[in-house]
Amino acid sequence: MMIHRNATHLTRLVTMTVASFLAVAAALAQAQPAAWKDVVVAAQKEGRVAVFSAQGPSVMERIKADFEKTYPGIRLEQTRMSSGPMMSKLDQERASAADGGDVTITTEMGWLEDRLKEGALKAPAGPSGAAWPAAFMVKGAYPILALEPFGIAYNTNLVKTPITGYRDLLRPEFSGKVGMIDLVATSLIAFYDWLEKKEGPDFLAKLAAQKPKIYGSNPIGAQMVASGELPAVSFMSATMVLPLVTKGAPVKLVYPDSAFGIQYAGGIVAWSRRPNAAQVYLDYVMSRAGQTAWNGLGEAASPLPNIPGSGDVRGIVPYDPARYTPEVIKAYRARWEGLIKK
Repeated sequence: MMIHRNATHLTRLVTMTVASFLAVAAALAQAQPAAWKDVVVAAQKEGRVAVFSAQGPSVMERIKADFEKTYPGIRLEQTRMSSGPMMSKLDQERASAADGGDVTITTEMGWLEDRLKEGALKAPAGPSGAAWPAAFMVKGAYPILALEPFGIAYNTNLVKTPITGYRDLLRPEFSGKVGMIDLVATSLIAFYDWLEKKEGPDFLAKLAAQKPKIYGSNPIGAQMVASGELPAVSFMSATMVLPLVTKGAPVKLVYPDSAFGIQYAGGIVAWSRRPNAAQVYLDYVMSRAGQTAWNGLGEAASPLPNIPGSGDVRGIVPYDPARYTPEVIKAYRARWEGLIKK
């Protein structure tokens, strides 16, 4: 598989305020070696940590194996789901005081911001935070852990003329055979908004005229391309494609001249039943070992410098969640569904 990275846009960096810096400093002051040892011991007594994650399955498998090796006695229970449903589930658990997730790995920055305003997030307090780049620590409460670019995936047995850009999906041979991901998270609304700005306001209408097949998640879309059910899909990540390619699937992933990306952030919910294990897990994914397990195959880019095999954050254009207010989301969803699902 060839992965093209022609993007030259610099990622927009999050600027810390003085108050944010002081919050981080206060949290790290709690993480001196002796104190952190006590946190780890307490976490081992808690015995497990429940993480709700939007990461790709292969990334989650690598992290689970390395985390449990690093911290024997703490079982990592990961539940994969799209960020939108994940936020709803966490809200329900909070309202009902149910035992559920301790940590969220999500693309829904707005949800984390809202919980932060309510005092319902716990700042990372482990030693790995001392080396974490300030530009990727949001208001001292939650870190941006990885940036993941998205491109077009296609089946090389079915597509003889290579796809190099999004407008190639408008070719006559793709009528009724293009896959489009549904609006299952705010990041998908941002993707289609970015795509319209990049390709022109007529692009979605022309793509809709191709009678696309709508799929609900990246794993489903990747399987559809690998099996030959669809020749191409318009939104795909390397975390979904690489495991299939290693098994011999005829799939190619391309990033046309710029790469839209999402940011994964990690947050510890204040209602966690296992607060120490939650701290240990978040500290692990902020460590060099955790970042290597996550980003070391180049599927995503680490905010930490010099992670072997990591992508480059400077080649990814992340969406700005602040632009997508509830009103903007509602209006865009209505227009998108009117075009695509009519």
